[in-house]
Amino acid sequence: MNVLYLTYDGLLDPLGQSQILPYLYGLAQRLGVAFDIVSFEKAERRSHEAALRQELLRFEIRWHPLSFTRKPPILSKAYDAWRFFWAAEQVVRTRPIDFLHARSYVGGWVAHRISQRYGKPWLFDMRGFWADERRETRAWPPGHLFYEQLYAIWKKRERIMLRSASHVIVLTQAAKTFLIQAGIPAEKISIIPCVADYDHFQPYFAQRTLYRQRLNLPPDAYVLGYLGSIGALYEVKEMLRFFQVLQRLRADTYMVFFTPASAETVYAYADAVGVPRERLRVSFIPRAEVPLWCSVMDTSIIFCRPGFSRIGSFPTRVAEVLAMNIPIVMQADLGDNRLLAQQVEGIYLCESFTTQAYERVAQLLLDAQHQNGLSSPRHTSQALLSLPIGLSRYEQVYKQLKLAPQRLA
Repeated sequence: MNVLYLTYDGLLDPLGQSQILPYLYGLAQRLGVAFDIVSFEKAERRSHEAALRQELLRFEIRWHPLSFTRKPPILSKAYDAWRFFWAAEQVVRTRPIDFLHARSYVGGWVAHRISQRYGKPWLFDMRGFWADERRETRAWPPGHLFYEQLYAIWKKRERIMLRSASHVIVLTQAAKTFLIQAGIPAEKISIIPCVADYDHFQPYFAQRTLYRQRLNLPPDAYVLGYLGSIGALYEVKEMLRFFQVLQRLRADTYMVFFTPASAETVYAYADAVGVPRERLRVSFIPRAEVPLWCSVMDTSIIFCRPGFSRIGSFPTRVAEVLAMNIPIVMQADLGDNRLLAQQVEGIYLCESFTTQAYERVAQLLLDAQHQNGLSSPRHTSQALLSLPIGLSRYEQVYKQLKLAPQRLA
């Protein structure tokens, strides 16, 4: 089985390391898939390119990295799109590709065009509703003529890609339900949430005291933690307001941010909310060390910006913190959170971004601490969110696409 994988995300990015490569390695081993990958790599990470290329060779993966272009802002995206299509076309012309697997919309549009020209079936791994997400986070500001047109173009392309693709992957049942209501056949859609490697994300609570010392945290303090990037998608101020409520209920409460963002970025949010800087710890940690450092947490938290696009969201770090047996606080109206909370222990849902909702959940957290670890997020989530579960679902889709008829070019 020969597959061309297209992604505008980089394999050297944290997302590529956690949400792309584990799947591709697993599919290469389980199904004998021979991958060609076209990805866009950022200059600041290319120092690790040689090491990754050696790793890919072990799985007989052919990698065609392109440089990610940032300037000028608009023309650079058009330039990248042209190079993306050109690189994909060269692979299709020279390799016996059975089908294409495109991650998100930029890769999806390239796969659609290749499919139309060469008759190849393709998999639209759409993840979430990207165009709506760009608008709702004001990356494409509503009311701005250019971005209104750009949004309209990509929403039209979204409809075309959903019809053109042989199969579609979404992250949530909520997204699948919406697509079915929009006329996409149910049998054409698979749900594969962001899973985690439970062998890697192990609980290391025996290391808690040591790593708390390294962060200058009191050994018996209550520690709320955030893991991941910081940007327009995330409600950092609301997470800090939740922390304030928790701190009022328990004075010896601290908050740690394990993030690529700078400490000053986090402190700016804290200053705006009124959280003392001395109650925060901010650090970047490589993926290999995440389980050790996260041992300092009593609870994790993630709040995302509300909006339509959130029905399709499943943040990558949810499965990771659950795998480490750490409870998590989330908003109720994100993706499949309500359903997930019914199935997995240790998920605490805030019905709204209000002090009243925060007080209710914060008290539940403190009450649960007296149960001496009876909750088991890792055990109850593993059957839903572990890497083998995600791999088995991708296997089913790949087997279907292997048998999919070639299109008339």
